[in-house]
Amino acid sequence: MCRHLLVALALLGLTVLPAGAEPKSYTIVPTRSHVSFDAVYPLGDFSGSTEDVAGEFTLDPANLGLGATGSLTANPATLRTGISGRDRDLGKVLEVEKYPEIRFSVGGVQASFPSLAERPDTALTITGTLTIHGVERATALTARARIVEGRLWVRGEGTLRMTDFGITPPRKFFLAVKDEVRVGFNLLLAPRE
Repeated sequence: MCRHLLVALALLGLTVLPAGAEPKSYTIVPTRSHVSFDAVYPLGDFSGSTEDVAGEFTLDPANLGLGATGSLTANPATLRTGISGRDRDLGKVLEVEKYPEIRFSVGGVQASFPSLAERPDTALTITGTLTIHGVERATALTARARIVEGRLWVRGEGTLRMTDFGITPPRKFFLAVKDEVRVGFNLLLAPRE
């Protein structure tokens, strides 16, 4: 009977967790987390970031082989570059009133170690779907993670092209921001209570 149940679950595509597996839910600590970008512009490269981030992830830090699920959202209207006029221009380019959310949904995680620890950092490749400006694209990000006082710290980056998301690189004085932008994240995740 038990054998038939396992076969039925396998046929349905459900995963049976090994004994002792304990996936846990973690939420982003917004005041200790941010997402950022670095852009190249002929008159001076610039960066922007926001702490207006949220999200929840489920994983077992002791067994990363079980995978991870979850998503991160950021409010593009709160991206700040240090120059208010540029921030307004950025909001127009991103059409933040029409597209008020940037979202990354985790599809899979590959790790250099089978679990997270306080030291050393575990290198990660995180794949998933990134949605910006209403356009979804498969994306891979590199990251590193570790346990810090019972919380998870995850920091990483990747590159994207604005045009892949239907965004025309901004121009000023006949000069355009380079299409390729580096994006980054620095997240502190607390166990959900």
